[in-house]
Amino acid sequence: MPRPGVAGDGVAVTAPPVLTDGVVTLRAHTDADVPGMLEVYRDPVVHRWTSLGPASGEPRAREWIDLARRRWATGRHHVWAVEAACDGRPRYAGSIDLRRDSLPSVGYLLAPWARGRGFASRALRLAADWGFDVAGFAALHWDCRAGHVASWRVAHACGFRFEGVRTRALRAGDDLVDAWTAVLLPGTPVADRPPATTWWPHPVLDGESVRLRPPTGADLARHVEACNDPLARWWSATLPVPYTDDDARRWLRDHPLERSLGSGVGWVIADPDDDRYLGTVSVFGTDRAYTPTGGEVGYRAHPDARGRGAVSAAVRRVVRHAFTPVADGGMGRHRLQLGAAADNTASRRVAERAGFRLWGRPRADGVHGTENEIVDDGVWYDLLATDPIPPPTGTVGGAP
Repeated sequence: MPRPGVAGDGVAVTAPPVLTDGVVTLRAHTDADVPGMLEVYRDPVVHRWTSLGPASGEPRAREWIDLARRRWATGRHHVWAVEAACDGRPRYAGSIDLRRDSLPSVGYLLAPWARGRGFASRALRLAADWGFDVAGFAALHWDCRAGHVASWRVAHACGFRFEGVRTRALRAGDDLVDAWTAVLLPGTPVADRPPATTWWPHPVLDGESVRLRPPTGADLARHVEACNDPLARWWSATLPVPYTDDDARRWLRDHPLERSLGSGVGWVIADPDDDRYLGTVSVFGTDRAYTPTGGEVGYRAHPDARGRGAVSAAVRRVVRHAFTPVADGGMGRHRLQLGAAADNTASRRVAERAGFRLWGRPRADGVHGTENEIVDDGVWYDLLATDPIPPPTGTVGGAP
């Protein structure tokens, strides 16, 4: 393996080589990039997710260009401008850098005009292959502020494997915020690597008088109400007590992360007339190696949505989606399971109305109660894609 900052032929790498895949080019920064850099500095999306502030201007851009040149000379920090075509002419599209700090790492930043075109993932593949093959990087670590889905989508597309959430690990002004982290190791060319996990799509599903959609910030207040409801707390041993606004914000933040890891998809059960939050439904456990085409169904109702058939309708719709082949926009599952406390009659009714069949009652299977003081048997149901699903027994607005 080459020594850090040294090419395979033993020559020190002290200036950025030009790298291209025919669509994106990585090259040295020049003074001609300053207008494009200023566009990046003024972008509110950049302000939200990075340490660059709105005060960054032309002096900062020129300092960065000079700093990039000096960093190359150290052999420990490799910085490129990203260039791509816009209206048939090459244009500054952002920057990417490989760093040898306490951990070998990568960072990238794209101009607003260049986003959503695949340029960032192309740039990352070029830089990563050079880092592994020429500069001798033993790994590339990536991180971002938790919730920065666009940045994670780029790393995910290039085969980075998610490592976890580090609590209060990055600085945001005077605050510390959580970080998402991932790593890429040397091996086959990065351009030839598939993503490490399935990123599930998140379609809106119209069902029997309910609408299933991704959660939004408008759902947070009612989600907090649902999770603090005494009945929900009685049956849900894992809910934080109390369930706070911060818990709800993390729930919203982590929804796309769970989909990106192939672990499941969750929806808000919404009233089709006013889009009001009625509860949640999810298919999870879809990344379990021992049942690669299986999954588990979970659900929760807002107190004022109970007794209307909304959750039953939502589960039935999610089941149809889960059993639909991937090629047709579904999840391609062959078996779903559903668990509840043996005494949770309402939850069991939802399962049975959706066609789930009882297959077991493990003794002393879990806890519930105000303080999780009650040990109860569990009941487990399953449903195969080949099983018949019964017709609806009720709709939103009437008793189930």
